Amino acid sequence: MRVAGPFALETAPSMPWKNGGGLTRTLVAEPEGAGLEYFSWRISLAEIHASGNFSAYPGIDRSILLWRGKGMVLRSPSWPEHRLVPGLEPFRFRGEDEVTCELLGTSAADLNLMVRRGYAGGELLSRSTEIKIAAPGDHLFVICASGSVEVVPGNGERVVLEPECFLNIANPEAEIAIIPSAPAASYVYAMVRRLCYSGSPIGVEQNLER
Repeated sequence: MRVAGPFALETAPSMPWKNGGGLTRTLVAEPEGAGLEYFSWRISLAEIHASGNFSAYPGIDRSILLWRGKGMVLRSPSWPEHRLVPGLEPFRFRGEDEVTCELLGTSAADLNLMVRRGYAGGELLSRSTEIKIAAPGDHLFVICASGSVEVVPGNGERVVLEPECFLNIANPEAEIAIIPSAPAASYVYAMVRRLCYSGSPIGVEQNLER
């Protein structure tokens, strides 16, 4: 088991979009340090400064939730219009879907989990109550949304997360508890499991717009 963090969101490396519509902060990726062209899975925070199109990610399954701002309207020929609004509810769609985004305010930020089909699977979830995860998969990611939360990774060590701070646990070996420290605390976590242990994900071209 390897525990990394806590880290502040603002310390994560950022990359501006080519179209100037925002920037993306990569929080964790596998392989470690993998860019947009080559990853099995990745978790990132997208800061959106203007309405526009999402980039295509063929072969990628995406889960996103609104992290900051009033929200956005997502439109695609592949599914009914969806409003991503405060409440930390994830929305799932395929990376190859044609998607446009209309901001409901001047800016917003969303948390993204991307997994490459055939190489990884994962879930992005939000909670405001204590949970115990008996089988967290190959990787557990936890980020505090409000208040503060304690993460107990099974070895008895407690890690406190303040708002906008996150923690990564690779290869967890035992039950993990996530405990809100205040009634108003809330957090988001992602569980990722590897589906392929040999070979490398196929690289894909990205336009870095979204």
